[in-house]
Amino acid sequence: MKKIFSTILSLAILFSILSLPVATRAVSSTSSVQELFTSLQEQIARLRTQIAELSTLLESLRQAQGEVKETAKEVTGTLKLLKQLRVGMSGDDVRTLQELLATDHDVYPEGLITGYFGRLTERAVKALQKKLCLDQVGNVGPKTMWRINELLEEGAGKSGKIPPGLLTAPGIQKKLCATTTPDTIVPVISDVIATSTTATTTQIKWLTNEKANSKVWYSTSTPVVATTSTATASSSVYVLDHSIALSGLTASTTYYYLVASTDKSENTTTSAEKLFTTLGQ
Repeated sequence: MKKIFSTILSLAILFSILSLPVATRAVSSTSSVQELFTSLQEQIARLRTQIAELSTLLESLRQAQGEVKETAKEVTGTLKLLKQLRVGMSGDDVRTLQELLATDHDVYPEGLITGYFGRLTERAVKALQKKLCLDQVGNVGPKTMWRINELLEEGAGKSGKIPPGLLTAPGIQKKLCATTTPDTIVPVISDVIATSTTATTTQIKWLTNEKANSKVWYSTSTPVVATTSTATASSSVYVLDHSIALSGLTASTTYYYLVASTDKSENTTTSAEKLFTTLGQ
């Protein structure tokens, strides 16, 4: 592309130079010749500016092309539906859907891979939705698409191919209509202790029976009330073995504290109030 721009510039300059003798005969003064040279220089400058702009545009296009190639690499081998589907639609997504449906004869006995979403495909989608415990509407909406992509990821992985019998595989069968029971059980806190206490610091430790985050509320008065004005120290890391350091404490002072832990399902539990006394200076 740059060679083309250079050729255009060279031809423009050559044309202007070859035209110079004719133009020179048409003028009779040194000032007119000077004006001609000035005009020629201005034309050359404009051409150079245009070439620079085109070169910048060319570089931008090359970068964009490189980004497209990188994106293509990322999606290579990933098999999934990219859009919702319904009767009358056609394309690669419909073909992928039909290939999946055809892996279970009970779902799609015709097994036709046409790339067109017709009535047979609609009936097969309803049969799959029944197995997935979804509303049997016959089109692929957000919920159905999410479940189908989940099955494709589980069964096809990054191979880019749907294995025969995917929907009838024992592992997939167990997940077709699986329901998740919400976690409403709070973590159990145990072995709360203040250790390694000095005049100005201490370490609060405890255990939980499931991974949860850590928080300590502390005060020199009792009972400790968990409010925004109460001093706290915390960690957002989900662990079983909790350890929170308190610093900036006052020497020879009794502190009261509570520990709290919240699991990933936002179930929170709080310990009974405990106390420790800092050492003297």
